[in-house]
Amino acid sequence: MNGMNLEQCTTRRSGPHNSVEPLRDPAMICVIGSGPAGIAAAVALTRQGLHVTILDVGLTLEPTRALTVGRMAGQRPVQWADEDLASVQENMSAGISGVPLKVSFGSDFPYRDAERHLPRRATDVGVVPSFGQGGLGNVWGAAALPCLPDELNEWPIGPGELGPHFAQVLSFVGLSGAADDLAERFPTYTDRLESLPASRQAEALLRDLRRNQQPLRAQGFVFGRARLAVARRNAGGHPCERCGLCMFGCPYGLIYNPATTLRELVAQGKVTYVPGVLVTRFAERGGEVHIEGRDRVTGEKTLHVATRLYVAGGVLCSTKLYLESIGAYGHEVVMRDSQYFLLPMLRYSGVRGVSDEGLHTLSQVFLEVFDPQLSANSIHLQIYTYNELYRRAIAAALGAAYPAFRSVSAALLQRMLLIQGYLHSDLSGEIGLTLHRDGTLDLHGRRGPQTRPVLKKLIAKLHRHRSLLRAVPLGPTMKLGEPGRGFHCGGTLPMRRKPGDFETDPLGRPAGFERVHLVDSTVFPTITASTITLTVMANAYRIGAHEEAGR
Repeated sequence: MNGMNLEQCTTRRSGPHNSVEPLRDPAMICVIGSGPAGIAAAVALTRQGLHVTILDVGLTLEPTRALTVGRMAGQRPVQWADEDLASVQENMSAGISGVPLKVSFGSDFPYRDAERHLPRRATDVGVVPSFGQGGLGNVWGAAALPCLPDELNEWPIGPGELGPHFAQVLSFVGLSGAADDLAERFPTYTDRLESLPASRQAEALLRDLRRNQQPLRAQGFVFGRARLAVARRNAGGHPCERCGLCMFGCPYGLIYNPATTLRELVAQGKVTYVPGVLVTRFAERGGEVHIEGRDRVTGEKTLHVATRLYVAGGVLCSTKLYLESIGAYGHEVVMRDSQYFLLPMLRYSGVRGVSDEGLHTLSQVFLEVFDPQLSANSIHLQIYTYNELYRRAIAAALGAAYPAFRSVSAALLQRMLLIQGYLHSDLSGEIGLTLHRDGTLDLHGRRGPQTRPVLKKLIAKLHRHRSLLRAVPLGPTMKLGEPGRGFHCGGTLPMRRKPGDFETDPLGRPAGFERVHLVDSTVFPTITASTITLTVMANAYRIGAHEEAGR
């Protein structure tokens, strides 16, 4: 796919100064980006019988690493060569503050060239763009919980309007979980729910939580197995091997990646994929959308003309593209964030042999907190049991003293859980984003004044009910991510029923545009605490499926 000729994408270059002459296709529909939002919009459009052209920078895993992953995919874990295993685990460090930046099979390709394609000056900001094929879908944690309809009161859509689109997305995205208590508040939206084996630590935790279910409910706790966009078996029938590599990348392709759906759409002839293109601006002229860009390698200008354009480059890229397109230099827009934090917990009792257990290492349990004394909206807690990165973090913290404390470390790991939590954007910080004429973005993170007080109350609540949870939160070790660190952010161009400047309508169209739709989290009026990717895909699907949008 990466070798596809750019002439296929209705662009022709001519003239002495490498001028660009477009070839017009009267029915051409373009999507920018191949991440979760772009692929969801593309699926919705193709299901209406429309052909879609996807423009993308489209960086991919290096050939040597791809060969390694392919070799491992054809083997059982016991057959893997030590050098292959070491290769896919490279470049992933872990410390007491967590993982600085998650890579894919040892490669940083999801983030590569970010400084060149999106130059920026960032202060206290955690979010970074992706120019990889599949976007941040290459490195996400696969958590796939829908938003709560009653937490969309600022959105210009009905409370049940996203529901059918969650179901449509889950028709091509596998979902693992259980029809448990979570389903009362968070519907599964699918009758094809998979069931991944839980770790022994997770099973022990769930047993304790079920034993104390009623008193926990009375205190506002709702729990269940983690909902994960993970298939039990891949297309070739290969099951989850419980190899523990989830945080590094699944060699068997069981964790959903939008690039997989992209390849299927291309193979079916429904999508023309054009990698190697960085879109720089767009404009509507005479009932058409003119899409300017440049070749990633040569820098040559490109021009595409479409009937409609769906922008899904991720919040940083999509926002910059819009600001560049309207010439809004020096104007700050505000990115909303769902505050990310890490909180270790120690179980009352441990599980022996966790480091030797075959298990998946994605989130195992979701714990939702509904307490108006803490938040008017839910607080989302993803609970992780043992993975190899915990041991690495302890070893890094102890340094040369680690061998002397190895037995203590092993005992600690038998009891340790890690909460990865999120707050609603109303309780979180924000990021100010300003585009300058030289193409540089200034990003300034601003802490939310309510964030720390709410988290202090949350830790106190967990501690108060430690006998029900059978675990104690280690409050002093909590780590608070800078704004955007959890990648659950957006809202720079929020949807409104009657959009004004720097706002969009319910179909993601910026004020003054009729044929351009922003479909990623850029248009979210608020960011709920529950996981963001499934909601991003459902909303993108909703916009792509809208009759007015698709024609």
